[in-house]
Amino acid sequence: MKKSIITVMVLVLLLSIATVAMAQEEHNWNASLVMGASLSGGDGMGGIGAEILYEFNDNLEVGFHAYAQAEVSKEYVDTVGRAYHMSSGYGTLVIKPKFSIGEMWEIGFPLETGNGLIQYRYNGEYREELRWTDEIIDQVNHSVYSAGIEPKFFLGEKAALTVAAGYRVTGPLRTDLAEEGELNGFWGRFGFSVGF
Repeated sequence: MKKSIITVMVLVLLLSIATVAMAQEEHNWNASLVMGASLSGGDGMGGIGAEILYEFNDNLEVGFHAYAQAEVSKEYVDTVGRAYHMSSGYGTLVIKPKFSIGEMWEIGFPLETGNGLIQYRYNGEYREELRWTDEIIDQVNHSVYSAGIEPKFFLGEKAALTVAAGYRVTGPLRTDLAEEGELNGFWGRFGFSVGF
């Protein structure tokens, strides 16, 4: 339920930005909503994120990227048989060199660095019998590094569709629950962006 509400709020915000952007002629900012998947440590993950970038010239954008993801292919069980799952989120600084191919296409090379949080939390049916302070088994901060390629197809002057793929690694995950390379792996995402 909370995820649905957050998704609707992000969509309304993105549509509002798009409406304002259509009224302006010049734009140097790009806001994007992205959905993606990754193969992290051998396990499938799905996620949603947002990005805001400032275009310095025809060949460079700089900004911020926020992304939340959860493991979808694996469930863990503790010593008393209660199931729990892993989720994570991170925020990064993005530097994106890019070049245009004609009027409708652009290819960017996003480089990201930042910080994230990985969390192991009991599933819903077990949370009811626990105090809220006991729902989370462990959570740790970590660094994030990512590089990728991102083709962009323009839909008019201000809107665009993006498809991106790359590889992400993290700093050490200092928890006994994390497998080696838990969040490292290939990722892919698609998005919708508007300029304003």
